[in-house]
Order: sequence, then C-alpha cells, then structure tokens
Amino acid sequence: MTTRQRRIGAVIAAYNPDTDLIANAQAILKQVDELVVVDDCSGGSNAESIFADLAALGITVVHQPENSGIGAALNRGIEALASNATPDFVLTFDQDSMPVPNYVSSALNTYDDAVGAGIKVGFVTAESFSGHRVPTVKARHQFHEAFDPMQSGFFVPMETIDSLGQFEAGFFIDCVDSEYTARARASGFSVLAGQGCEVAHRLGRRLPARLMGHAVRLGGSELSFNYYPPLRMYYIMRNGTTLARRYLAKAPLWVLRRLIEDAKAQLLRFTFSPDRGQLAAAAWAGLRDSFGGRQGRISSELASRVTSR
Repeated sequence: MTTRQRRIGAVIAAYNPDTDLIANAQAILKQVDELVVVDDCSGGSNAESIFADLAALGITVVHQPENSGIGAALNRGIEALASNATPDFVLTFDQDSMPVPNYVSSALNTYDDAVGAGIKVGFVTAESFSGHRVPTVKARHQFHEAFDPMQSGFFVPMETIDSLGQFEAGFFIDCVDSEYTARARASGFSVLAGQGCEVAHRLGRRLPARLMGHAVRLGGSELSFNYYPPLRMYYIMRNGTTLARRYLAKAPLWVLRRLIEDAKAQLLRFTFSPDRGQLAAAAWAGLRDSFGGRQGRISSELASRVTSR
C-alpha cells in the first residue's frame, strides 16, 4: 500500500518467536508495501514452521547465519528492502508488537505536519505502548519530542538512514534504539512521538518486591519491578555505560535524565531480585567491558560465569 506516492517498507527482528508473530506481521503487512522478517538464527522448535507460514503470506523472510543481535537484524532487513525497491520510509518492529490499524498514516501525518512547520524530522516513534504514553522532552515547537523511545514503531525516512548510517550492531541488544535517538539529536534531528501511533507490546516480566517474605507496599499499592536475567543485565549495563560516555558531552541533560531513570529501576532489581548476586556480577562485567571497549555478543565463558554463581 503506497501512501501518497511514497513507498513504505517494514522490518521485524525475530528470535525464537511464538505464533503471535504471524498475527502481528499480518497487521503490519496491511499498512506497508513490503515487509521483511529477519530470523536472527532462531533455534526454537516452532520457528521453522512460523517462518514458513510468514513466507506463504508473501512476507520476505531473511535468515541470519548466526545470532547477531537486534541492531544487525534490523540493518539486514533494511538492506533487503533496499535491494528490491528502496522505500521512502522504513518501519521497525519487535516480534511481539501489534500496531493500531492507522499507525502508518498517523506517523506520516505527524511527519508531514512537522516538516511543513520547518522541523528537521529524524524519525517518528510510537506515542504509547499498551496504553502507556512515552516520556517526552521539552521542545521549541508544538510537536511532542520523544525522550528515549523503544525502536518498535520507529518510522524512519530513508534520508535519515542515509545521513546517520545503520543501527549500532555492536550493542547486540539493549540501547540500540537509545543510541539511534541520541545520534539523531546530536545531528540536529527531532525525534517525534506520532499522534495516534499506538502499539500493543508485550510487557517484560514483572516480579513483586518482597522483604523477608512480605510484600513491600508503597502508597497503598504493592511494589513491583521489571526483572531481567543476568545475561540481559550485562548488556544493559555495558551498552548503557557506553551510551552515556559517548553522548555525555553532546547531550548532558538527556544522558543525566536517562541515568537517573535507569538507576531507579536498577535499585529495585538489585534490592529485590532473587538472583541479585548474579545480577551484580553481570552488571560489573558489563561496566568493565564498556570501559574496555568491548562490543558484540557476550563471550560464552563470561555468559557461563555470570549465570552459574
């Protein structure tokens, strides 16, 4: 579906997906001219049949030869789109995201209105995820500038990709979207939350905060937090530290706000997670590797070490 004579392509990065990916992909396919699903070397038992079903729907499926992370998967998908008929805009999604039916038209409206107002738009993002509005930053215009949006729902002009380059594949997972947002703003682009751009997104695993077996309450409600396993904590700490070091001088207020928000979440995890010792070990390894300049996938030796304590 070419919108206003502009070609729209989409990429979904997938790794060991469940069957929800099929419905999500169908919802996205209805709004774009071409959809590429990149299989990041899945090993799940149902993956082969799911990807076969996607191909039967007319969706291009690209298989990565090795597990390379979300940044590399998105880059591979964009390359696949460009090898066919280069789109004017690229839409990126996680495998567990379902956009509203008018997502593309809403994003395009926001983009056109902002460009018409003289704003240099880097890309448009989701306005809300599962009913939760994305945080914003103060702007000098009437549009909502997204603070640190998730990449699921990025609506990116190819002109932006040509200017900024590809996603940061070296981060593997975590902070890939944050780094692209920071890079765009450092280059003078605005990152706008698209009016009406909503995404149903599967939330991460939440655990109740407990001390000595009792629920911790705050303001009359039981406290809970987003839990991440040690391997994920390694990437969060490594990439978050690298991101802060890279952009502190260019965007000090953005980096400081991001560090504060991250510190709040980490405090809960390190206080209440049942495997907080392993989380601390993984976080320390990530911090060390950031200052050591390490990128890419965690080594098998380190992965074994931080998960076996």
